[in-house]
Amino acid sequence: MDDFGDAPAFTLTDQLERPLTLDELRGKIVLGDLIYTNCPDICPLLSLRMKELQERLRRERLLGSQVQLLSFTTDPARDTPEVLRDYAERYQADPDAWQFLTGPEDKLVPLIVEGFHLGVQALPPPPTSPSGHHHDEEAQNDYEVMHSTRFVLIDRQGRIRAWYDGRELEPDRIVADVRALLR
Repeated sequence: MDDFGDAPAFTLTDQLERPLTLDELRGKIVLGDLIYTNCPDICPLLSLRMKELQERLRRERLLGSQVQLLSFTTDPARDTPEVLRDYAERYQADPDAWQFLTGPEDKLVPLIVEGFHLGVQALPPPPTSPSGHHHDEEAQNDYEVMHSTRFVLIDRQGRIRAWYDGRELEPDRIVADVRALLR
């Protein structure tokens, strides 16, 4: 399996307001993706895929003890730990095995773009609402975030080993890759 270099160090906060660092995950395989809770497009599908992986890895007795799932928000301004907790509950995420992470935007964006080599960009809201009126507060909260749909696989030493297209995720391939990294 390829080795794409070190995963970026981070200190973020999960949906239960617990801090998490990459160093704490050493010794585990990490599978991560990008989501945001107001996403009108691909994020619900990505989260369903991650839920499927959670169940599959649990059946394989790999979840938690050997594999950690992470979903990084691309919208930290709106995705507080409380909002992420509600979102995680919707997808029946095991909070010890699947963590939803947030932090300051000035830390998250470089982490995603430069560290994980994944794309993210906030798109400004349209200049007026459908009724033709512009409401500043509504406009500030009415935006979308374009981001990569790829999942990233990190080995037990904290090295990036693979990316997967989240729209066409193959659980068998991921489990096989995880098992190969555990050997």
